Amino acid sequence: MSTKKAQLNTDRLVRTFLDLVQIDSPSKEEAGVAEYLTKVLKPLGVEIWQDETARRISGNCGNLHVRMKGSLPNVPAILFSAHLDTVMPGRGVKPRIENGVIRSDGTTVLGADDKSGVAVIVEMLRVIYEQKLACGPIEVIFDVAEEIGLLGAREIDFGSLKAKCAFVLDNEELNTIVVRAPYANRMTFEVGGVAAHAGMAPERGISAIEIACKAIAAMRLGRLDPDSTANIGTFEGGRATNIVADRVVIQAETRSHNELTLQNQTAHMQECFRDVLPAFRREVSGKVIQPKFEATVIREFDAMNILPETLPYQLAFAAGVELGFKMESQSIGGGTNANIYNANGLPAVVIGTGMTEEHTTSEHIAISDMEMSCRFCLEILHQNARSAT
Repeated sequence: MSTKKAQLNTDRLVRTFLDLVQIDSPSKEEAGVAEYLTKVLKPLGVEIWQDETARRISGNCGNLHVRMKGSLPNVPAILFSAHLDTVMPGRGVKPRIENGVIRSDGTTVLGADDKSGVAVIVEMLRVIYEQKLACGPIEVIFDVAEEIGLLGAREIDFGSLKAKCAFVLDNEELNTIVVRAPYANRMTFEVGGVAAHAGMAPERGISAIEIACKAIAAMRLGRLDPDSTANIGTFEGGRATNIVADRVVIQAETRSHNELTLQNQTAHMQECFRDVLPAFRREVSGKVIQPKFEATVIREFDAMNILPETLPYQLAFAAGVELGFKMESQSIGGGTNANIYNANGLPAVVIGTGMTEEHTTSEHIAISDMEMSCRFCLEILHQNARSAT
């Protein structure tokens, strides 16, 4: 297969992307997108099915699996991956094209994260089928609920996969190969205070909000070091202005490429709450009342660190050079499905589609970048076939 002979249908690629971003698919609500993809891909003679993830995560859609046999069965199978869900505000996306760049109307995200990856993979499969391009077997996983903790990827039956390596289309730059990503812990902190009338008898209450604020003020947050971060994400509590708040729930996270740093920061954030609790004990009507604190810590994902000699790195590097890129390795602070793939023994790297300013209402993508991303994927398949012969 020579990718120089492959003819992309750029108009079709753009139409597919525009269709996808106009189908609402917040996390756990991806069924509409999966239905669209099933209709589009079935005519290509692929195997396509959903797994049991919907039931396991209480969503309306499972991970969508696709298999294309390829004409070179002795060439190692490759897996391509992109996720179906988008962050909020992501309902009612109204895309527009300006000077070769696709944007939303500014009231929502665009959804290029990660529907650009989905559209690129779909066009890749169409080109292979229509032009009978020679390649090895291809597996695709369009996973769900990626944005809320890689939930879909966690439910994959890795023992059923035939692929020898994976490429996750979930990054910005086309000339980079993401080889390093951090460990991450997600935390829920719950503070229990004592309710009282805020105007009549505030001294009889204990404010959970005040406790939480003092604890958070003592924390190390933001950029901790070049490889580590911590953040308070959500803060919910209180019932009315005239009631001393008796409950607060806080969602937080910390990430680090160093597992010991991750553990220390996780412990530090919990200790900040425990350290302020004694100051809020009260004696009311001869009875001592005191606040409560509970913490739940979940390992969201483990770190990945792919070496240059691994198959996915070698294929991506060779493909990029063939297309004229000066390829670079990249270390990121976010997590992707590649973290889950690598943790389960499937070597994976992350490659780009050109998405820019994702997770904001300024998100946009150049059509030329999506087109080049598709050529990049086709070239990966070409390099794989060439290296196996």
